Amino acid sequence: MPIDLKVARTERQVDDALWLRHQVYVIDDGKFGGQPLPGERIVDRFDAFPGVRNVVVYDGQEPIATMRINLENELGLPAAEHFDFSAYRARAEAEWVAEGHTRKALFASCGMLAVRPPWRNRRDVLRAMFKVAAGVTMHAGATHFTVVVNHETVSMYRRLGFVPLAERFWDPAVQNDIVPLGGTSRGFFEWAFGDLPSTALDTFRDSFERQFLRAGESVFHEGDTGSHAYIINSGEIRISRHSPEGDELTLAHLGRGELFGELALMDPAPRSATATAETHCELITLDRASFLAQLEADPVRVRELFSLMCRRIRSLDDLATQLAFANADERLEFALRKLRFRGVEDPEAEGVMVARGGPETLARIAAVPEEAALAFLNDCRERGLLDFNSREIRFTG
Repeated sequence: MPIDLKVARTERQVDDALWLRHQVYVIDDGKFGGQPLPGERIVDRFDAFPGVRNVVVYDGQEPIATMRINLENELGLPAAEHFDFSAYRARAEAEWVAEGHTRKALFASCGMLAVRPPWRNRRDVLRAMFKVAAGVTMHAGATHFTVVVNHETVSMYRRLGFVPLAERFWDPAVQNDIVPLGGTSRGFFEWAFGDLPSTALDTFRDSFERQFLRAGESVFHEGDTGSHAYIINSGEIRISRHSPEGDELTLAHLGRGELFGELALMDPAPRSATATAETHCELITLDRASFLAQLEADPVRVRELFSLMCRRIRSLDDLATQLAFANADERLEFALRKLRFRGVEDPEAEGVMVARGGPETLARIAAVPEEAALAFLNDCRERGLLDFNSREIRFTG
């Protein structure tokens, strides 16, 4: 089952976050005496104020991890109940003003991190949780962070750009050794989004969520009701659909940085194709509700998306024409051009383009038997145009 990272918006998702805190801190890790608390939920006053958000992770339908994000309000921040951040805040605010900023610095915190034991070795999921949190705080305009964390997780926070402000100390309130840290939004956001491939949805990154899939799992099926667009952060996705005769046609093989499923942001019609993970994948997701809310606030954001959709429509028109009127050789040549266009340059061989997929992939795109695709590729190889195996095609000529 896919692993989904959500910003809690429903009653059930919020309740799952509160339950996870109790399950992890009390039951799994034996904190707070190790005995179940009334209601089996951990809640404090900071959960009741505006600006609080919870990231919740699901393995299928099972909640497995959560983290809380707080924006500063009249009560301050949760971290301040465990450490005096006044010296750090004064220094950070002075530096903020010295940099020429006119708006007041806004502090935020990321805490209440709770992960069930079987998933604690999933570092990719943990990293993705913090990337979602970075998007939430970016949207809110946070400039600085203060956190107090379990001493065992300090190294992870340091990789996110946070700096320890004191040595570890025992906190009787949580019955654990903790460490206070501070950081700037600049460092946190750069870590979260600095290597993100550029797409038509760049301006919506403050609303991104995440999804993980294993090879062979489906993102969605042809005919499903769609509500999300997807960007491939890592891995490969195959887009396919079925012909009226029931044959599966491969429309595209997509890799890192490519966008798919974007029509669902504006059109609730059933999905027109199936998206399947060819390898282990991490996807960035954007849901229709967040997209439309931000679009109303800033219509300019959609301009690049419309341009992309126009290009996609033209590409599909070309594909439909080839499948309808071209002979087998012409379809194979067309499919090979598409694969070369989607290829990436081999960093160790100048001028060589590498496309994912072999004879089977080419056959699916061209809607021909695999034997015909293999013969076509062998002919191209003999002419010195390319080399290939079952996983990739290398264009050398």
